Amino acid sequence: MQDLSNHKQELLDIQLVQLPPVITKDNLSQQINLKKKGIKSESLSNRLEIKEEEIYCELCKPIRDIIEPIDEPVFGESIKSISMIYKVLHDLGPNKGSISKIKPFGSDGQVITHNRKNLISIVGSLRINYKINKNNYEIDYEAKAKGISSFFYSKPLIQKSSGSIDILGLRPDYYLYSHGKKKKSEAFFDWKNKILTINRKKTTNKYALINQSQDQLSFMFQFMFLDPLNKMQIPITNAKVFKIYNYHYIDEVSIDTKLGNLEVLHVAKFNYQSPERIDLWLAKKYGYLPVKISITEDDLSTVIQKIETLNIKKDNE
Repeated sequence: MQDLSNHKQELLDIQLVQLPPVITKDNLSQQINLKKKGIKSESLSNRLEIKEEEIYCELCKPIRDIIEPIDEPVFGESIKSISMIYKVLHDLGPNKGSISKIKPFGSDGQVITHNRKNLISIVGSLRINYKINKNNYEIDYEAKAKGISSFFYSKPLIQKSSGSIDILGLRPDYYLYSHGKKKKSEAFFDWKNKILTINRKKTTNKYALINQSQDQLSFMFQFMFLDPLNKMQIPITNAKVFKIYNYHYIDEVSIDTKLGNLEVLHVAKFNYQSPERIDLWLAKKYGYLPVKISITEDDLSTVIQKIETLNIKKDNE
């Protein structure tokens, strides 16, 4: 008869051994030289000392080890200042009128006559200076009438915008619109309390301030920070009203300018109930700065602003 005690002893000596996972060259990072890394390979009775981060495969690395790429500034380097000069033209459109009725910087009234002669006149010049000081910005805008229209609009149109710059772009704190002593409007952005205050014609109006709101001057430079096609709804104030404007993609074309032939993105603000619209041609080469602006009034007359000069200074210059 077989000794059962010896059989039991044999059964007890059997041990379960867990097989290691299959490791192939496809799921491992590039192998390292153990000697160069100072890893000690000792007898089987001793443990193999390996740093934790050196044994992860590509699929198993902790999320904290993933490094996200840092976005490059628009021009590859930080901008110190931008100076732009535009030529301002006026097309009276199909409703032609007297040159004395031209409003070179925009019109609220209608000019409707039976004069059919097409007339596009140079009526002014526009200078815009954009300056950066650390995390703050200032934009100065001055438009002057020229020729016959200067007799009727002797005072320059002044706009100013100032505020800070964060990861989402420009964050205005103050905006001024001034045309002579009588026409002055101001907008104050209280980001802490989320209130926009507009002072105009001795009246004060307050609005709930929406995130990423712009004034009508700062928004021209906001496209440098945001993809124009991803951000087509922009809350904007002109120190008169405050509302969300919807911009529509028109096309991508090449246009001839004083800066040469430029690839531009054409976007426009309009609705189908009104003839009024604003068209912008944003130059890809210059961080989507507007090199041409067209403002169509309700009488179908159009103010056209074309870039003449563009000077960009970077921090290292």
